[in-house]
Amino acid sequence: MIPLGRKECIERRKSLSWEQREKKEKAIVEKLLPFLKGNIAAYVPIKGEVNIFDICLESGTVYLPKMIENYELEFIPYTGNLVQGSFQTQEPVGKACDPNNLDVIIVPMVSFCGLHRKGYGKGYYDRYLQKTNALKIGVAFDVQEEEFESQPHDIDMDILITESKLWRKE
Repeated sequence: MIPLGRKECIERRKSLSWEQREKKEKAIVEKLLPFLKGNIAAYVPIKGEVNIFDICLESGTVYLPKMIENYELEFIPYTGNLVQGSFQTQEPVGKACDPNNLDVIIVPMVSFCGLHRKGYGKGYYDRYLQKTNALKIGVAFDVQEEEFESQPHDIDMDILITESKLWRKE
């Protein structure tokens, strides 16, 4: 099977109706809740990503990503203030945390194959995930599943959650 392009995967995700999305996100959040403890790195959803933002705010101290030079990412404590960042993202303002102070990182994705994640193609998350021992949890909708080969630089998730499944690293 030939992997879909990122644009096609994003369109699949965006094609979910509001009612479908609400039901699927609720199922994903129910599976995610038991893992939300301590310092949680989350994200503000873009382009139809699974919205886990509000539930993370209720569950612990939340850190949000900020893109910096050289395709690097850092996580900054969320204090209620967001500014327009790169790639249509909302980013926090403040001082970055040490990657080893995070307990959980919720990772968005374009598509997945088992615990393998395909992102937007710049490697921001892969570079960051190499620096931390936090529990790496990917969240996606079932429609984002596809077959593809992971690349040597790709970092697998410890857990991947969709509305119907939960995969764990053995």
